[in-house]
Amino acid sequence: MLWQQSIEDLHANTPFQRLRPSSLLLLQLLALLLVILAIMQPQIKGAAPKEGNHVILIDNSSSMLTEDVEGISRLDTAKEQAIELVTMLHGGGLFAGDGGRTMVIAFSDSAQVVSPFSDSKQQLVHAIESIKPTHGQSDASEALTLARAYTTNTNPEEAGLSASESAQLELFSDGRIKGLNNNALQRGESLVYHAIGSPQTSNIGIYSMSVSRLSEASDEIQTFVSLVNSSSEAVTVDVTMFVEDVPTNVTQVEVLPSYIDGQASPTNVVFMPFAFPNGGVISVKISEEDAFIIDNQASVIVSPPQSLRVLYAEGDIPIVKTVLEGMPLQSLNKLPIEHLGEALEEQADVHDVVVLRDVSIPELPNGRFLIFGNPPPVQAFESYVDGAAQEMLVASEEHPVMRFVRYEEIFVSEGFNVITDDRVETLLEGSLWPAVLYMRSQTHEIVYVAFDPLQSNWPYLRSFPFFVYNALHFLGRNGASLTEKSMDVGDSVSFSVPSSTADMIVTFPSGLKETVPVLTQGMFHWGPFVESGVYSFKHSGEERTVYVKHPSDESFVQSVDVIQIGTTTVDNSGSTAQSFIPLWPWALGSVLLVLLAEWWVYQNKVGGARKKPAMFEGMQ
Repeated sequence: MLWQQSIEDLHANTPFQRLRPSSLLLLQLLALLLVILAIMQPQIKGAAPKEGNHVILIDNSSSMLTEDVEGISRLDTAKEQAIELVTMLHGGGLFAGDGGRTMVIAFSDSAQVVSPFSDSKQQLVHAIESIKPTHGQSDASEALTLARAYTTNTNPEEAGLSASESAQLELFSDGRIKGLNNNALQRGESLVYHAIGSPQTSNIGIYSMSVSRLSEASDEIQTFVSLVNSSSEAVTVDVTMFVEDVPTNVTQVEVLPSYIDGQASPTNVVFMPFAFPNGGVISVKISEEDAFIIDNQASVIVSPPQSLRVLYAEGDIPIVKTVLEGMPLQSLNKLPIEHLGEALEEQADVHDVVVLRDVSIPELPNGRFLIFGNPPPVQAFESYVDGAAQEMLVASEEHPVMRFVRYEEIFVSEGFNVITDDRVETLLEGSLWPAVLYMRSQTHEIVYVAFDPLQSNWPYLRSFPFFVYNALHFLGRNGASLTEKSMDVGDSVSFSVPSSTADMIVTFPSGLKETVPVLTQGMFHWGPFVESGVYSFKHSGEERTVYVKHPSDESFVQSVDVIQIGTTTVDNSGSTAQSFIPLWPWALGSVLLVLLAEWWVYQNKVGGARKKPAMFEGMQ
């Protein structure tokens, strides 16, 4: 039918007449060329998935929560691209993958297989969608180990993996991954790096935070903060300090660019010191809203005053005992006067402070002591004479032992005038001789009152119990850690609880609460931590606070276009083993389109001539 018109023309005219131009002829020639092209099976280099098995590695570390586009995190983008890859591999149809299997692994500070090898698109998509973010540091070592554990060649005579057995690694990450340089691709392995995020994304974050006392003898603490700026320009921000969630100090800071030649160079901030004797949570927050808000706040937990174990011995009238019994101590034990030396030697090391009044011992064991009356048998106090009656003149009021101690009304009838040197610090000076002394050595720490309180009016004054309280807590906490040890993302916590405790109320940094059963009698175990911030664990009226710090290196959020695994360099969306895209399916598809176009043209040319209206018939 196609050539019918041309044949009629040949019959009507000379046999040497040229054929008329025909669009149908051109379309059929084009279809013939496309069929020949399909038979040749051409291919081009490209990023098409490699045939065989695939392992999808999705980075769900802290930096993947960066929002390069407002409201969309990098993790959301990575999961979306991974689902597109799964659809390409296992979506079915002419252009789908070769039917290999795919495994999905999520990794940050640790790795988790969220789906074993499968060829089910529905199962793989569901696994990818179930991946939750963490605040951990990105480390690919465990993820690579897991991937290889599922693809290892079990033939002992053949090392590595064959090309047919190996799985192509599909890495979805912003590229700031720890542990890549310490790994290398095995034989047969290949890696495709899908870079997520923008290299231009900037961030201002808290790199580190710490507190310290102005001195061991002070209740005042000072807060130090280091800030990082991952952009190329200086940024000015407001930094606020909170004490128990109450804002107390605001300072404006110019944060200089911090990532220079691959090394972090933070900007340091020092807050004014303040008295904080009782412990609690101190936090610092940056007011700047940026693409990565997790590192805009950090905290430290200052330890509360230690509950002390006190050992005491005194002579006739129990003056010190009365004060000690009114204090909230963990334990209070009395030493027998008859065998004082032996008992003290046995028990001193299991108590925080030993209090001695109006007793004599030949030798003083190692430890911390509050001593009234007779000078202790140590070298620093061995030189003394009798002290005459005196009144108090001046005190080191900034020292914690003398804080809130009103000394002006104290009168002493007699005591011991110790000849001091630079090893001894005078805390209270009388009109004739030093009344209260402090000495610290490698073996002893002593607060010494150079008179028996019975030889003074001090027991009748309100300042006496203040002094005993101050001295015990100063001695008991000296050398103790100022802050509670912070934990890392991925750690777990364990601590003892009363055996009757059945449930623990856990408060997360976001404020959400969860009731967790205590499965082991007398012990509570919980973890691992997946978020940074302050956690609270409460049971039976008691509460324990734990701070989980954010990985500082995750504050540098610019994505990386090129990664290095061992000695192999991999570009964004590039592969260490080239893949090829076959063109013959597209050629066959084009043949179908050309034939449809030819049929449409033919119908317009031939079918239209057959359907001429009846009124025009016979009018030739």
